[in-house]
Amino acid sequence: MDIYEAIKNRVSIRSYKSDKIELEKVKKIVNAACLAPSWGNKQCWKFIIVDRMVEKNLLGKASNQPIIAQACIEAPYVIVLCANPRESGAKNGMEYYSFDCALAMENLVLAAHAEGLATCIVGWFDEKVVKGILNIPEDIKVLAFTPLGYAKEETKHSTRKKPEQTIFYNTWQGT
Repeated sequence: MDIYEAIKNRVSIRSYKSDKIELEKVKKIVNAACLAPSWGNKQCWKFIIVDRMVEKNLLGKASNQPIIAQACIEAPYVIVLCANPRESGAKNGMEYYSFDCALAMENLVLAAHAEGLATCIVGWFDEKVVKGILNIPEDIKVLAFTPLGYAKEETKHSTRKKPEQTIFYNTWQGT
């Protein structure tokens, strides 16, 4: 799949088929995430591939969003993105682990889409609960997770702003 097509056509899916996915395909997608650029090439990310129903159910509930809870139950996998801040860099008061992980997550969702799979990045959840469910150490940050599976139905693309509303040349030109 052409990269521009993948970027244009990827959408967040909140309803999944229970169809199985080969673990090798999941590993391929997560490996694509690990190929993302990172500050100083530190690659601070860690991924947890969750396929057990108990953990998927609890992860969905940790979002406190019924539609996400259902998606986590339906999808064959939930991929959890963590970071070790000590394995990243900081400069001028900015820690780069969250930026690095955002790049990795974008790779993951685009690779999944290219493989015919669906995702929905979940960034709002109770981190302490997620850490307890997955036995994640206190010093590790949980940044996001996504159900991973085949879409139950097509979802419309959301309206995007026009390029002239978001792209400026040489100086700030917005309001």
